[in-house]
Amino acid sequence: MPDISDYVVLFHRDLGTAECIHAILQHWAVEDSPWNCCQYVIFVPGLFHLEMAAADALWHVFIHPMAARHDDMSLMHDIGILHIHQLITYSGICRRLDCWHLEAFADTKPMFTQLKDVATIIAHKYIASNALKRVCRKPGLQHDMQFENVLIINKYMLLYEELTHVMNSSDIGQAELCIVAWILVFKATGKHKYAAYMTEFLLNVHFMYPAGLWCAIHYSMLINLSGQQGKFCGVNWCVELNNLFIKVINGGKFSNHTILHIILESPLVQVYHNLHGIFQKHFLHNHVMMR
Repeated sequence: MPDISDYVVLFHRDLGTAECIHAILQHWAVEDSPWNCCQYVIFVPGLFHLEMAAADALWHVFIHPMAARHDDMSLMHDIGILHIHQLITYSGICRRLDCWHLEAFADTKPMFTQLKDVATIIAHKYIASNALKRVCRKPGLQHDMQFENVLIINKYMLLYEELTHVMNSSDIGQAELCIVAWILVFKATGKHKYAAYMTEFLLNVHFMYPAGLWCAIHYSMLINLSGQQGKFCGVNWCVELNNLFIKVINGGKFSNHTILHIILESPLVQVYHNLHGIFQKHFLHNHVMMR
């Protein structure tokens, strides 16, 4: 058996892949060698799918419930033809501009220090904080429920924009801080599986893995294909883009839409072949799955 004590293989995918990997690790945990135990396999949650899960969580909170659509300030009134990511981003920007009538303020050509002061005021006055709990305990006639809903929407929109910004900037440390906040949102919206896997990932990275592996995971979670500033993306985004090129854009028709064409174009065929070999070995399906 090869000596793999100093090597690992990082898998950047969604939770479906995580469940398959964990099932394999549990099934082969009784083996006597690190190779047979698949000890070298490390699952890393794809940040692209995390961003999608965050957007879906906001949809479950602010758009899907019928009661959330009755408010005149509901996100339901901003949907139009925008995708959920654009809806959260653009609606959040417009709401913050409306808080302080910043369009007229921009005509005065303010200094950067003035902009910071305005941002501080908006953050304290128009973003939900711990003080909102005390306000909500008052009788209904003593507080503005519609305004309170706007404060909550602004808070979670900024949380989503922060996650997107730190991913584009490749700030892994701040991204992990954002994940902590999103774990609570996932639990509140019924995404318990996502919350459990992200919690396990953070615990492993910071309390279980050695420093070298911790560093390798951090450096591999985001990549920049264009080399431009602020253009980082998750590894699993590149995998999904490659699938789009292979299966849809470059899939071809008629003679091009054949097994030979897919084999020629796909760089993942050898990986699929190896996976079939592993399944054959693990589940005793020799000479059944591939020829």
